[in-house]
Amino acid sequence: MGTRGSNDPASGPDPHEPAAVEPAPRAGLWAALSLVCLWTSAALVYPAITKYALYEPGFGGRAGDTGQYVRIYQGAPLREVIRPFRYRVFTPYLARLAPPIPHGLLRYFDVTPDKLVQYHFGIANLLGLAVAGLLLVRLCELLGLGLGQGLLGALLFYTSFPVVNGAGAPLVDAWAYAFLLMGLVAALRGSLLGLAIASAVGMFAKETTLLLVPAILLLDRPPAVKFRQLAAMLPGVGLYAVFRFLLFPGGYGFSSNPALALENVIERLRAGPFLWWILFEGFTAFGLLCPLAILGAWSLRDRARDPLMRLAWLVPLLIVVPFVNAIGIGSGIGKIWFYAFPAMIPLALVGLRRAVGPRVSLADPLAPAAR
Repeated sequence: MGTRGSNDPASGPDPHEPAAVEPAPRAGLWAALSLVCLWTSAALVYPAITKYALYEPGFGGRAGDTGQYVRIYQGAPLREVIRPFRYRVFTPYLARLAPPIPHGLLRYFDVTPDKLVQYHFGIANLLGLAVAGLLLVRLCELLGLGLGQGLLGALLFYTSFPVVNGAGAPLVDAWAYAFLLMGLVAALRGSLLGLAIASAVGMFAKETTLLLVPAILLLDRPPAVKFRQLAAMLPGVGLYAVFRFLLFPGGYGFSSNPALALENVIERLRAGPFLWWILFEGFTAFGLLCPLAILGAWSLRDRARDPLMRLAWLVPLLIVVPFVNAIGIGSGIGKIWFYAFPAMIPLALVGLRRAVGPRVSLADPLAPAAR
């Protein structure tokens, strides 16, 4: 396998070279991409609004995830909502702000009270998915991938099992994806304000925003830069801590005791073929993209300081999470593992670029293929 040249768009920026000056803002391009992401997101959330049952058992039902988020949306006192769902208030509150369905359309749809709730969550999730798609394109660019590869990355994101099956439902993952990406983009650009906003708001979308902490520590930056970036997150994390541990502590909730989680795993493995369920659920996170991601990581093996190679260490971290979380092991392992997508999807793109070689330009989809 040959070494990558400096003109290889899939290899990422060389950390030993000075950062390239970013081009002037491409307002027209990003406006067009916004339309594409909005339309794609609308197609994803429409089935969740019109085809699913509100309390779909696969989404936790009335007593689990969906039921708790709907209660927050309906105004139930947070102390009466099960932990940790009571702390994820951003999406349920945003859903309240969704505009009403145009009156002229009501005669053509069977808008039951349940469907109305799903509509409000669908609009909130539509916006979250659109923002996530745009930010993933930008993240790919900052990791040294071309615009064409960033668009392909967004396609892989939108067609992934967790997004297709659940991102439009009354859950909070769409905006959790968006705020995680917002923080990563801000960290790579060196934007302290972006990190502050991503943490201050994102923590109230989902606690997965805390993945920004190991991400910042993993990136090859001077200690002073890492300290400033972590300090930028501190107000948001502190505000969340006050909200969680001082304003709304206690009450019924799921245990997060790692020892109990391990006991649950062992007991379920004894009770039946639970290993097959773990393998199936885990496969739904990235499936056949895994070989491409492994090839991408292999391609970057000589560039340990590359930002993408550094972020790849988030993958084993997230693999462990369901096994130390007492509720994670039974609530969708693939859904939890999918939060590694900001590293896995770019790695898969690097692997794809390595596989196709110079015959096809993935950096510029408009460029003719080499003959």
